[in-house]
Amino acid sequence: MSSAMKLQLFTLLLTGLTIAVCTTASQSGYAQPRTYECGTSNGAPATIAHMARGSIPIIRWVYNDFPPPATPQQRCEEVSRRFQVYHDNANLNYLTTGTMNGEPVICVARIPGGDCTGVLFTLKPGSNPKRILLMLLDRRGLTAGNTINQNGEKRIYVDVMDYLDSIPLE
Repeated sequence: MSSAMKLQLFTLLLTGLTIAVCTTASQSGYAQPRTYECGTSNGAPATIAHMARGSIPIIRWVYNDFPPPATPQQRCEEVSRRFQVYHDNANLNYLTTGTMNGEPVICVARIPGGDCTGVLFTLKPGSNPKRILLMLLDRRGLTAGNTINQNGEKRIYVDVMDYLDSIPLE
C-alpha cells in the first residue's frame, strides 16, 4: 500500500472517529436542547424547563421566604435566567443549599457533597434553606425516585437531570 493510500485511509478513519465522538457527545444530557424561562403555572410565576419531551414548571414562585424588594415575578425572571446560564455553562448538575456572604442561599453544585458553584437565589436571614428548596420544587419529582442525595452535613443535593426526567408532564 502506498503512503498516499495510507494517508487517505488514516484520514477516513480519523473522520469516522470524529463523527462518532460528536454523535456520542450530542446524546449527553447537557447537549440536549433545554431552555429555562419564567412563565406561568397555576396562575403563579414559575421557572419552566423546556425539554424535548415537553415544558415542565420546576419552581412556582408562591412563597414569601425571600428578602424584599423583589416580587415573585422579578425572582422568577432572574432565577430562570440564572438556570439558563448555569445550564449553558454545564454547572447545573445539582441544586443544594449553602451560605454566601452570611446569607442562606439555594445554589448549584457540580457534585453531591460539593460546594456551591453559583447562587440561584438568596433567602431571608434565619430561613431554613433545605425546607424552602424542598417546598419550591414540585413534589411529584421528589417522590418519583433517587433525585435527592444527602451528605453527612445534612445538606441535600437534588440531581437536576434525574429530577427533570422524573417529573410527569402536566
